[in-house]
Order: sequence, then C-alpha cells, then structure tokens
Amino acid sequence: MSLSKRIFAAFIAFIIVPMFVLGSVSYLTFQHINQEKYAEQTELTLKAVGRNINNMIKEANYFSDFWVTTKDSVESVEESLNPNAPAAGAGLTGNPEYDRLLEKEQLQRKTLLTYPAIRSVTLYRNDGQTIDVSFNNVKPIPIERLKADPVYAEVIRKNGVPVWIGPNENPSLTGNARLFTQIRVLLDIDTLKSKGILVIRFEMNELSRIFNFFSSEGKLDRRYLLVNKAGTIVYDSQEALNGKNVADYADVRSGIDLTSESYQSKTMKFQGRKSLVSVSDLPELRRLGVGEWKLLSVTPWNYISEDMAVVLRWTVLIILASLACAIAFNLLFVRRTVAFIERVVKAMRRVERGDLTTQVPVVGNDETTALSKGFNSLVYRVSDLLEDVKREQSRKRKAEMMLLQAQIKPHFLFNALESINILAVQNDGRKVSKMVQLLAKILRISIQQKEEIRIEQELEHLQSYLEIQKYRFEDLFDYEIDVPRHLLPNPILKLTLQPLVENSIQHGFEGIGYMGRIRVTAKEEGGGIAFYIEDNGIGISAERLAKFADQGVTSLEEMYEESPETGERRGLGVGNVADRIRIHYGVPYGLMICSSPGHGTAIKCLIPKTAGGIAHAHQSSAGG
Repeated sequence: MSLSKRIFAAFIAFIIVPMFVLGSVSYLTFQHINQEKYAEQTELTLKAVGRNINNMIKEANYFSDFWVTTKDSVESVEESLNPNAPAAGAGLTGNPEYDRLLEKEQLQRKTLLTYPAIRSVTLYRNDGQTIDVSFNNVKPIPIERLKADPVYAEVIRKNGVPVWIGPNENPSLTGNARLFTQIRVLLDIDTLKSKGILVIRFEMNELSRIFNFFSSEGKLDRRYLLVNKAGTIVYDSQEALNGKNVADYADVRSGIDLTSESYQSKTMKFQGRKSLVSVSDLPELRRLGVGEWKLLSVTPWNYISEDMAVVLRWTVLIILASLACAIAFNLLFVRRTVAFIERVVKAMRRVERGDLTTQVPVVGNDETTALSKGFNSLVYRVSDLLEDVKREQSRKRKAEMMLLQAQIKPHFLFNALESINILAVQNDGRKVSKMVQLLAKILRISIQQKEEIRIEQELEHLQSYLEIQKYRFEDLFDYEIDVPRHLLPNPILKLTLQPLVENSIQHGFEGIGYMGRIRVTAKEEGGGIAFYIEDNGIGISAERLAKFADQGVTSLEEMYEESPETGERRGLGVGNVADRIRIHYGVPYGLMICSSPGHGTAIKCLIPKTAGGIAHAHQSSAGG
C-alpha cells in the first residue's frame, strides 16, 4: 500500500471514525442521561399531581361528611322534597306551590355555597322514598340498577365509608357524564343506624386545572390519564380517550405493569407516536374510598429530545467543521508533503537504476526545500565520486594488467633462451635454428601492444611454445590441438593458453615413466567459448586443489610446494591467468581445475564469445 493510501486510511481510522464515534456516544449518553433526569422529574411531578388529586378527593369527602353528620342539612333535603311536610316560611305569599319552589331554591343555594363542585345529591331511603337535588338535570340512578351492581355490596360492607366511582369507570351507573360519583351508607347520627344510601355527584373542574398547571403552562403537549386496574381510562386531560382502554393505544403489557405499586417510566409508542410513558401509584386515594387508580403521564418524545436535538445539531456542525478543517489540512499540507515524499522516492529509484542526472524540483521555503536541495547535492556529489571511482578503477586495472604483462614477457624470454642455450651446448645447429624461428614467432606475438588477439594467433603462439618444449624435452610428451575453425576469428587475451600448458609440462609430467599427452580442445558453451587443457600427468591432490579454490595460490608451483628461489623457475602461474581473465572479462569468466592423483589434470578456461563487447560492458559494470 502506498504512503498516501496509508495516510488516508489513518486519517479515516484515527480522525473521522473517532469523531463519529465520539459524537454518537456523546449523543446517546446525553439522551440516556436526559431521559433518566426527565423520568426523575416526571416522578416528582406525578407525586405532586397525586397529592393534589388526593387533596381534591379528601376535600370532597369533607363536604360529604357535612351532609352525613349535619342533621339540619339532611332533614332540609327531606323536608324540601316531602309533599306532606310544611314548607319553612309557608304563608308568606299565600301560594303553597310558590312557597315550595322558593324553599327549594334556597336549599340549592345553600348546597352550592357548601361546595360548588356538587352537581347532585340523591338519598335512597330505606322506606323506598328517593330524595334528589340536582343542579344540571342529572338524573338519579334507579335504585334497582344500583342494588344489582357489585358496588352496592361494597357500599353496604363499608357501612358509611365512601366508595368512589370515576367517570367512565362504570357507565351503567354513572352514564357518560364527566362526574365523579360517591356512594355511601347514610347513618343516623344518634343511633348510627342506616337511614338509606346517599349518592353525591361531583364535577371535578379542579382536576383539569391541576393537569393544565403541570403541563408547563400549555407549552407541552403532555397528557395525564387516570387509569383503573382494568386499564380503563377514567379521566383524560385531553378528553379524547375517556372510557377507552389504555392498552389500545400503548403496549403497557410489555412495558408497564399496571398492578405494580412502584414508579415506572418506559419509552414506547402511544397513539403511534414515540412517547415517554410514566406511571405512578395513588395509594392515598384507596384510603379515601377510591379504587386502584394509576396516574399516567404521556410526554411526546420530541419534547424530551428537543434539547438533545439542539446538542445533536451543534455536534454535527462541529464535527462537519472539524472534518472540513481536517480535510483542508490533509489536502493543503499532508497531501503536499506526501506528494513531495513520493517525488523523492521516484527520484531515488531512478538513481538506483543509474540515472545520476535526476534532480528533485525545489519548491517552497520550508524543510522540504532543504531536503530537495540536500538530495540534489547528494546525487551530484555521488556522481562526481562515481566518476572518480571509475577513473581510479580504470587506472588500477591498467596497472594490474601492466604488472602481469611485465611478469609474462621476461618469463617467456627466459624459458626460450634457456632452451636454446641447452641445444647450443649440444652442438645441434639445426634445432637451434628451428628454435630461433619459433622464438621469433613467440616474441612477435608477445611484443604486440594489443591486449587481445585472435584465437588463431594464440594457438600459433601455443604451438610454437610446444615445439620449443619438445626440442628441449625429447620423448617426454606429445600434444594435440583441436579447435573448430569457426571459433578461430574470435578474440582472446594473448598469453592465456600457454601458461596453462606450461604448468602441465613443468609439473604434470615430472617424474613420469610413460609418454605424456596434452590435449587442447575448444567448444561453445552458452554465450562463451570454453577451452579444455587436459593432460595425463601425475595429477593434483585434493589438499593442493583446495589452496587454489581459496584464492590464496597464484601458481601451480605453490600447489606443489615448490619455491622458485630454491629450484628452477618453471611456470608463470595459473592464478595470474585467472586474475587477468577476471579483470578483463568480468566475474562469470575464468578458470576451473579438476584433477585426481594418478589420473591427470583438466583445466577449463571460459571466455566470452564476443570478447570486445562483453569486456567493455563488464568494465562499465565494474566501474559502477
């Protein structure tokens, strides 16, 4: 993966992703905390609403107790509706019917002044007479229906303790009016015996004012519900769900337990809208005669999340602004720096391939500028140093070749003159003349200034040397040269084959009792020419061959542990030939020796087929 891709991946992984994670976690955490805080606040609100409802019912019970414990109040009702009883103040107008209506009106005003929420008072006497005072044409409950309802048995059992029925809780008794109904046994205050059943109906407008007050002054679309244990909505602050079952509008069975006495708050769908539904028990109402009612608060989620939406918007804006800044920084600085690094890397690769003219453009005025100038200066300096090294290597190779040539020329002359001297001592003029001719050929080739000659000339030089040696060592060896004619025009370093053959004569045939044989052959191998110099001499031991393999030996004389200072100087040195080939042609070319004691020696000499071109190429690579 490229540097720019890695930086972009790191930018995504370490900047963008953490920012989104941080924003999401912050939003969800704030949402959770806000929901918990709001649930706690709602619990306090529901408790306050519950206390207000409790006070409202308690107040209604106080006025109900007034009608039960105040003898004058009940008797006034009885007398006002008893046709056989004389009306109070009768005879004032002379019209009994008018006086009766006037007395009833006075009683109604007295009742309203006692507690304005009362809408009707009905007394079912034990003697079967029904006494009813109504202020809004509320019809009394038929006594037969009342006695048939299970609530009647509960009223009788409580014997004077109020029993409350909420609106829409028992439509068969209360109808559809939004009236709270209280039913209790009326006891005689003197004997505490039952005088009948007293039914009082209240219009609790105070309940609406309580709910409106706790709805944040109308700014919140919050709904309050009074729900009985069966799930029936006794009272809805928005009036739309009165008498309905709360399970039809909210999944309270999976989220809220209406039988639990602990506070609950769950997020759920209510009428298709996500809402926070909170439930509070009203245990005080049960002591006042009210059934097992629950107070529900339904708050739309958009109200709760309004502050969170503001936080989310600001978070998104901050994240987007940060991303824009980060992207701008990435484009203007990081990408520029990465592009510069990529240019430097490409320039370095061109330098690695040998293009020392490569330069990095100098742009700007910062650290990258200094780096560009430093790189260009370094490449320029390396180019200069490389040219110096090339020149030094070239001088070194020439010096080495000159040194080797200086060793070779006196050596040949010394051996040749030594042989002629021996023949002259023997008074063999014909052989001396022949050897002088052969020596002339050898010297003619040796003194040429060219380093390379044709293989044909090298073989002529080799044959002249072998003939001189045959004159010198009669019946010691015989030789054979077999080189294909198409290889003869190819170039070869002069004086390459003769030192190899000389070592075979001087060392391979020393002390043998049979005719020695030297065979020189050549063939093409790959892109080169391989010469094989084989003899049937005494061979070389493995230990002495190891010395040559370690490149610590320069001649076969050292292999045989002979010193030129202590004996006859015989042999130029196989190591020198190997060095010359390696210096001139390169590492892939040189000598390889195979030998075994008693089985002779074979030397392989490998040179390139197109020596001039190959040599020039290897010199260039060696200098580089």
